[in-house]
Parts: sequence; structure tokens; C-alpha cells
Amino acid sequence: MTSKHILAMIATVALVAAFAIPAQQVVILKNGGRVVGEVTKTKDGYQVINDKGTIVFAKNQVLKVEDVVTVKDELTKRLAKVDSRDADGYYQVARWAYDQNLLTDSRKILKKVLKLNPKHEDAPKLLKLVNMGIAKSGGDTTTTKKNGGKKQTLLARSNFLTKEDIYRIRLMELKSNDRVSVQFRNKVLQRFIKSMRGSGDFENRGFENKFRGYNRVKQVLYILEWTDRDNASIRDDILIKTDPKVIKEFRARIWPIIAKSFASPSCYGGVKPRDGLKLFNIPLTDERVLYTNFYILHKWERNGRKMIDRDNPEMSLLLQYGLPKKIAKCPRPKYVPGPIFKSTNDRSYKIVKDWIASLRRLFPPGYRIKYTLPGQKPVKPIPTTTPATTKPGKK
Repeated sequence: MTSKHILAMIATVALVAAFAIPAQQVVILKNGGRVVGEVTKTKDGYQVINDKGTIVFAKNQVLKVEDVVTVKDELTKRLAKVDSRDADGYYQVARWAYDQNLLTDSRKILKKVLKLNPKHEDAPKLLKLVNMGIAKSGGDTTTTKKNGGKKQTLLARSNFLTKEDIYRIRLMELKSNDRVSVQFRNKVLQRFIKSMRGSGDFENRGFENKFRGYNRVKQVLYILEWTDRDNASIRDDILIKTDPKVIKEFRARIWPIIAKSFASPSCYGGVKPRDGLKLFNIPLTDERVLYTNFYILHKWERNGRKMIDRDNPEMSLLLQYGLPKKIAKCPRPKYVPGPIFKSTNDRSYKIVKDWIASLRRLFPPGYRIKYTLPGQKPVKPIPTTTPATTKPGKK
């Protein structure tokens, strides 16, 4: 083996190491919760260390522990398989990284390609696209920071919903058959009972004890029934800590279908929004990503047509854009890959349709979320008071 070969191997190891991130696992709880971090098995259960601190779970709380496979993990694996002198092999990895919106990583690999083969035909073209993407987006979807000497992949918080937003969505999507963890903050249960005494069911002195005996979900649904949707003082102190059924379904069955089609890099998952719509096709290790995508799909519409039409599921663009043009009632944009569904009898079509139908309710949910969809301008609030009129003789 020549000294050049040895140096090339060292360079490859360094390149792979540059993309490595700490091994992450996800603890899946029996109540549906998911906690990601560095997991250690203990005598009595599991210990999880993440950016929020150290969390301990008893064995009877945990359903299973799984490895988290992120795009960064996949990138590391692909790089490790490339021969240290294979410029074309590295180019293919760079192309894949570009498709996954790992723009900075793609640029780093392309520089390696051009170092191995300065006359590579395609690398300069892709590098130009990568640099344009970085300039437009201000960088990758993810950033890194050091924590105790280790690098951690983090999400740009400004792009996603907050934890409080997530609580609001869970609250409004809650149904009577949901099994979720509920936390009442700031003695909200007592405050609600006090506000209701002498009215409604609470006119009956025995009802208070009956209400206190309800399970948490039934108490929450009763509170929602007897409070106005804008009553933040009560509703914002009801924290649904785990996913309702419709969100579990979205995570497990709906998003995988969307990720391969609508959220692909050439469609709504690219660096730039299309028609004011952008989805974040990145690993769902942070629940903010999942809920942000859900909210975007809930909120976005085009020409009066909704991506998720709760009142008329079949007319949802999520379904119409995926059908063959011959049977679709709404024409599919050119950049949407398709057809996604072979027909209305397609299994995936039925899964999405049934899920949208499960979202239907008497009134649309009022999430009370202030979030500007990527690629759209903030909506100006409607004045709540009548503008003052100018009196005669005054300007």
C-alpha cells in the first residue's frame, strides 16, 4: 500500500467522522409518549439523557427501546461504503445529501469529489445548486452545537411550533376514547369548578363530587364543552402530555405516505416553498417537526381547496393531487409526483381518506396558534374596535 493510499484512507475516516453524531435511542412509553436521547438501562428501568436533562423511567412504564435512525446516520453509513479514491461514489452520496436538504454536508463532500477529480463533469453543477440553496435558506434545516464535548443535531426552533402549540393541538383533537396523559396546571381544575358552582350541572350539589370522580379525559372534554374556545386562562392550563389517536395515526401511517410523495425534495419538501407550502421532511425525533407538518397541512389551501378537507374528505388536495389525472377532480401541479394512488380503491388512498374523516367534528378546531406557514406572509390581525371617525372641521 502506497503512502498516497494511506493518506486517502485517513482522509476518508476523517470525512466520515466529521458527520458522526452521538448514538441516539428512543424510549417508547406504554402511554404513547416518546423520549429521545442517550439511553442507559438501569436496575429498575431506563435513564435518558438529552438536552432537557436526565429523565428516569421505571420498567413498567416502558414499552420498548429503539435506535433512532436519522439522515445523519444514513449519511455516515453511505460515506463509509465509498472507496477512498472513488470520486463518482462520493458524488452519488453528495447528490443524496442534497436531496435530503443536507446542503452543507453535500458541499463538503463535493469539495472532496473535486479534489479527487478536478475535471468531474457533474460535481461543479451540483455544487452551484447547493450554494444557491444555502444562500436562499440561510443554511441547513439543522444546526449543531456542542454539549459536553459532543455534537448534537438541533432543529432551528423558529421554524417549528412551540411546546405550548402542541398542547393546544392535542387538546382540540382529544376524543372520549383517547388514552392520554393529562396534567392540570396552576390548579385549573379547582378554578374551573369554582367558576361553575351554582350554574349548569353544578347547581346540583352532588355533581361536584361526581365530576371529580370522572377520569381525566372525561373531565377535560367536559371543561371544553363548558368554556369558550378563546378562554385561554382555563384551556392553556390543560396539558395533554401524549398523542391523541389521530396524531398517533398521522405519525405511524399518514406521514410515511406523505414523506415519500408530497414531502419529497422535488415537491413540497424542497428548500424553497411551492405555492406557499413547505413541509419539513426530516427525522421525526423531535415532536415539533411532526406537529408542525400536521398544522401546515391543516392550514394550507389553494384556490379555496384545502389540503385537508375535514367536511368533505374526498375533496382534500392530499387525496386529489395523488390520484391519476383521469379521475382527479382537481388538477395535480406538475411538480407533484404521481400518481401516488392508483385509484380510489388503492389501500394508501383509503388509509388517508379514513384518517381525514376521523378529523371531522361539528365545529372546526380553534387551535389559537400564531404561526406563519413557510413561504407565506404573516396575516395582519383584524381590528377588534371600530376606527374613530373624523369630526366635522377636524382633520
